Amino acid sequence: MSAWRGDRSRQVLRVLGDAAAALASLAGAFEVRIHLPVPFTRGLLPADRLFFLSQEWIAVLVFQLADLYFFGFYDRPRPQGRTDMARRLAGAVAFQALALVVYYYLGDRTFPRSTLLLYALFDFFLLFSWRLAVDRLGDLRGRRERLERRVAVVGSGQAAREIAGALRLHNWHGLKVAGYILLPHETAPETGSAAELGPCLGSLAELPGLLAAGEIDDIILADSGDSWQTRLIDHLAGTRPDRTNVLLLPGPFESLIGGMRYRWVHDLPLIEVVRESEWRISLPVKRLLDLAAGSLLLLLALPVLAVCAAAVKLSSPGPILYRQIRVGRDQRPFTLWKLRTMQVDAEAEAVEVLAQLDDPRLTPIGAFLRRLRLDELPQLVNVLAGSMSLVGPRPERPGFVQRYLKEVPGYAERFSLAPGLTGLAQVNGDYHSSPQNKLRYELAYMANWNIWLDLSILLRTVKIVLTSRGV
Repeated sequence: MSAWRGDRSRQVLRVLGDAAAALASLAGAFEVRIHLPVPFTRGLLPADRLFFLSQEWIAVLVFQLADLYFFGFYDRPRPQGRTDMARRLAGAVAFQALALVVYYYLGDRTFPRSTLLLYALFDFFLLFSWRLAVDRLGDLRGRRERLERRVAVVGSGQAAREIAGALRLHNWHGLKVAGYILLPHETAPETGSAAELGPCLGSLAELPGLLAAGEIDDIILADSGDSWQTRLIDHLAGTRPDRTNVLLLPGPFESLIGGMRYRWVHDLPLIEVVRESEWRISLPVKRLLDLAAGSLLLLLALPVLAVCAAAVKLSSPGPILYRQIRVGRDQRPFTLWKLRTMQVDAEAEAVEVLAQLDDPRLTPIGAFLRRLRLDELPQLVNVLAGSMSLVGPRPERPGFVQRYLKEVPGYAERFSLAPGLTGLAQVNGDYHSSPQNKLRYELAYMANWNIWLDLSILLRTVKIVLTSRGV
């Protein structure tokens, strides 16, 4: 918890400092223009122009904080060098300056133009200096506090190895894998396959002693999940009528999980795993959001789409659009449309292959389009047609679906919803995450859906596009 509190206090400092940087930069830009000659300007700015400062500080403050939020500067901080931080801040400040230009000039608002460039320069310098100071303060505090918590992973299967590998690779989370606990039904894994898990700490019976001795701080439960309950949900998927409820009489462990929906039968609590009316009520609302927001987004995207289409046509031989069969709701196939980002013969051998990092099949313009997700703009037509939704599970190809239905417990349940242009797995996970991990996000989305969750995912998608994360 100390690491979390430290991160939270530094985030508050960052927000306060970012707000102060915006106001100081704006005031400094006006003061310089009023008292000092600036190249490529005509004389000094009249002192009465200071009234703009009193009128416009709120707008500049809002633009500053919103810009840094969408560029990911208020996400949980990850390790980064000064060069990387400077590059990201430069992009964020440049985007903010462009947004202010649009706000003032396309909105026909009067504002001294020469102050905007000065504001951007001062803002970058203050933001960079302030964040370096906050990070150095965090490093000093980190030397005085033990921010790293030692965790024991309960289980030794694929799920356990996946979480252990992720924690070892991304150690900035503040969790260090101390070892693993072997479950009663498991056999000790081979030495090579258990490398990421570390040493075996013993059995479940030894956990209380490990905690009491201070050898571990936290426990992560990572069983395989291939239970009879999961297999039952697989069997029901696609055949379960909308009116069906699936209820669970919880044991002590399930009763401790927060955020559950309960129904009482006399003095017995039943957890609502699948609720009858939820999607029958929600789907029309979700469809209305798709039609309204999808139409608006497609209208706004038409100029960008035209430019991208021309770039695809001029940069490499072949069609502008690329169509592909994907699997949608109730496992029905549909045709998905994208801007072509690969060479025409990328899949000449007719074998379904996942896109790779720095994929050699990408065209030069295709890599750029993918980085900003511009290649997916034609899918807005799929959204309006109803074969896709703005938010939902990722649409997969038929070959992968057949494979995952056999290999991934619970995979069939994800087809209760139309696939999405974006989704919880896309904004939280990574493109190359395992299908098991993506399924966790997709089922969590289905169990917790509301209109605000969709709007939140759409906003977070904008952040990912601006920061080019997850490609």
